[in-house]
Amino acid sequence: MTNWLVEQQLVISFLLLTLIILEAKAIKNLGAKAIYALWLLVPLLLIANNLPQDVISIDDRSIYRYVVEISGETNTVNINLNWALLWLSGFLGILSLGAFAQWKMYRLAHFESRKVELGIVLPNTLKVVSNNQLSGPVLSGIFNSTLLIPEGFHSQFSVRQQQLMINHELVHFHRGDNLYNLFALLFVAVFWFNPLTWLAYRAFRRSQELACDAAVLKQSTVEDQISYSKALVQCAERSLHSFSIYSPYGEKHTMFKRISNIKNPAKIKPTSIGLSIALGSTLLAGVAMANLAETAHSVGKASITTPVIRIEPKYPVEAARDNQEGSVTLQFDITKNGSTDNIQVIESFPQQTFDKVSVTALKQWTYKPRIQGGQAQRQTGITVQLDFRMEKLNKGKSAMNSSVEKIKVLR
Repeated sequence: MTNWLVEQQLVISFLLLTLIILEAKAIKNLGAKAIYALWLLVPLLLIANNLPQDVISIDDRSIYRYVVEISGETNTVNINLNWALLWLSGFLGILSLGAFAQWKMYRLAHFESRKVELGIVLPNTLKVVSNNQLSGPVLSGIFNSTLLIPEGFHSQFSVRQQQLMINHELVHFHRGDNLYNLFALLFVAVFWFNPLTWLAYRAFRRSQELACDAAVLKQSTVEDQISYSKALVQCAERSLHSFSIYSPYGEKHTMFKRISNIKNPAKIKPTSIGLSIALGSTLLAGVAMANLAETAHSVGKASITTPVIRIEPKYPVEAARDNQEGSVTLQFDITKNGSTDNIQVIESFPQQTFDKVSVTALKQWTYKPRIQGGQAQRQTGITVQLDFRMEKLNKGKSAMNSSVEKIKVLR
């Protein structure tokens, strides 16, 4: 998993940085709706970057063997395992926070609010409740959505303000934005270690709100724009001075940008939109072409790379105590960055005795990547055998053949 995460970083970081800049600088030329639509490039790029890849398969049946012998005791650190645990901790932590926030909203919508009627035509599946912990209307839920409004909604806002604000939430409802927000949260959880992911998430949510504002005010009058802006400011003031479970009005930069965009609507240039579509398509096509599956290349024994970093296994305590010897045959792949992947134990003797330490050691081996056509390639079907020996081999003799190498194994 950690290898896959590293492989995604270059293209993902480039795209996220581009979208962040576009959201900040190009909204006046492209418009909020176009900026919001461009975020679709993120999942499309992930798909394009993970198409079946060209691989190099091993067509000979050689087993590359290494003799391991007992040496002095040394402490080793499993770096891959530590990174995997660190990533998993962050991943689960973010999902837990998201689930907790959603649970709070669910409890607020179903157990701490009262049902109300708005007097506005709404979808039959949309329930409306009110609660005094909110500063403005909020849409909760993905499949069984609930519209939450603050207590005193009818007295605090004019009829036209109420209609405009409810229309904003209906745009979220019909567009399925809460489902997209779930996917965005999952994306953040997977790539939480990349700072651009967090900046992109905020930019995504901001462009989502701006796109809804643009849809609501598409054919509005100047009076509507002023009235709507005043309603947003009022919600923001209440959000800053009262407890709120969740409010899309409390983020200062987002609120300033929403009001600025209402005051100075975008002057959309078709050429700019066409250029952004062309650049996005070119990026996706380039990544996809680089990852399209081709006929696997077969290489002979002489051209197979050897490890450049080989971590010493640790001899099992029980086996050392019982003077037990054995061997483990493993098959694995070499990724484009030279790390090992898809490690499988093919055969071991005695069974299960040396399997764990062999896999743990092989996970930390690093190979020089195989380069073909100027590109690093994934290699598959490589087989090694680790022979665990209690006694050193006599000088000039081999355990099996002349290609056997010795590596020390820790007691």
